[in-house]
Amino acid sequence: MLTAIACEAPKEIGLAPSTPVDVLYTDTLTITRTTIQLDSVRSNDQSVALVGHYTDPVFGQVDSKAYIQLRPTTTLIVNDSGTTNVTSADRIIVDSTKVRFPVNSVWYGDTTVSHEIVLSQLTDSLRSINYDVSSPGPAVSKVIAKRTFKPNPSVVDTAGYVSPVTIDNSIGSTIMSMANTNALLFSSTTGALVDPLAFRQKINRDFVLTSNSVAQAAVLGITPSESAIITYFHVKGETFARAYELPFAGKRFNQITPSRGGTALSALRPGQSLPTTTTGRTYVQAGTGVTTKLQFPSLTNLLKSGRVAINRADLVITPTAPDNGKLFLPPYLVMAEIDGQNRLTRSVTTTGVSSILFTVQNQGPVSRVPGSFSSPQLAGRDPRTNSYTFQLAGYLQSMVAGISPNNGLALLTPSNQLIAQNSQTGALVDQTQAVLSDRVWRMVLDGKASVKLILFYTKSN
Repeated sequence: MLTAIACEAPKEIGLAPSTPVDVLYTDTLTITRTTIQLDSVRSNDQSVALVGHYTDPVFGQVDSKAYIQLRPTTTLIVNDSGTTNVTSADRIIVDSTKVRFPVNSVWYGDTTVSHEIVLSQLTDSLRSINYDVSSPGPAVSKVIAKRTFKPNPSVVDTAGYVSPVTIDNSIGSTIMSMANTNALLFSSTTGALVDPLAFRQKINRDFVLTSNSVAQAAVLGITPSESAIITYFHVKGETFARAYELPFAGKRFNQITPSRGGTALSALRPGQSLPTTTTGRTYVQAGTGVTTKLQFPSLTNLLKSGRVAINRADLVITPTAPDNGKLFLPPYLVMAEIDGQNRLTRSVTTTGVSSILFTVQNQGPVSRVPGSFSSPQLAGRDPRTNSYTFQLAGYLQSMVAGISPNNGLALLTPSNQLIAQNSQTGALVDQTQAVLSDRVWRMVLDGKASVKLILFYTKSN
């Protein structure tokens, strides 16, 4: 009985609200879509090295090469067999040197054709800077190894482990010359190399992975930390062989070059925008910096119509299905604020360093300080509807409150985790690296129905 009474509408008892309140619904708010070219895409110490070419019927050809650097992860101490006596350098004999660069399950394009991956040594080393997908790398000095194969995209390739490619012994000899020295000795207290400068003086030229495959082939993913130069050696006077692995776990970046001639994106340049064409299409391809900017002009008019509180807001993004099974939609989307010059807006630390993007949050934001933008909302692709859904109530309410601007939001496609980490120390670094992925998956938004905002709000006069 108490429940029934509580659920009834008020009758004689109680006062009417002093201000009339209505709960309203709309899914007809205008959303403006524009294709833009970001001025940069971070490609610094990412988890996957992208190598190869593939041709997309919409985006044109994509070429990728991976610049990589050797970095030791284990100490190299060679002792005489059965003792703790350190072996003298003149007794360490290099038998052979091999390299492996196994292909992982990341791929884009046609994997039915043969691929030739080429490892070359550079004339110089990579720098301690944040590389972009368009950054130049050092010139090639000489080819170290080649590997031809047909990738199997359904499984991680293990052929690189059982059949490493034999290379010239000069690199192996250089590596073994550092045995029992501080150049390959890790501190037991800090876990870091005792003398990293000595190591870099010995290995002062880095490497690049390229492809000799045809343009209609594929871009393949290679895991740098699982790729390595393996030196097989023995100690003079002993008969059994030993091995030391030096992985490509250091500085790295993917250099991605698009060729858009003859496509709808041929005139697009960094910082520029492309208005919606007569077909209503806009585009997203993370690794080449192409994305779609969303703006909500009619939301401003709604806010001017009275006191508005956003109760629920679902932004549903439904791209067209890819033309074939060799092209992929991104698994996740993130949205970030963008200004009138098509630049992503960031918080700036007291030292003047851009650290965190102003992204759409799971809740809020409640202010413009960096702490309010530490939890980017991640929208995963729903395989049943082929769509992504953002919960925008908190973000739109922050617009109502005058906290967030209504300048527009850009679609970003993170590869996996949203909190970027330094590959060598594990420390948290610039969040931009996490949400500005250099993967070359793609997306086409065709027509007004491709982006829809479903809004429930409360309005009072």
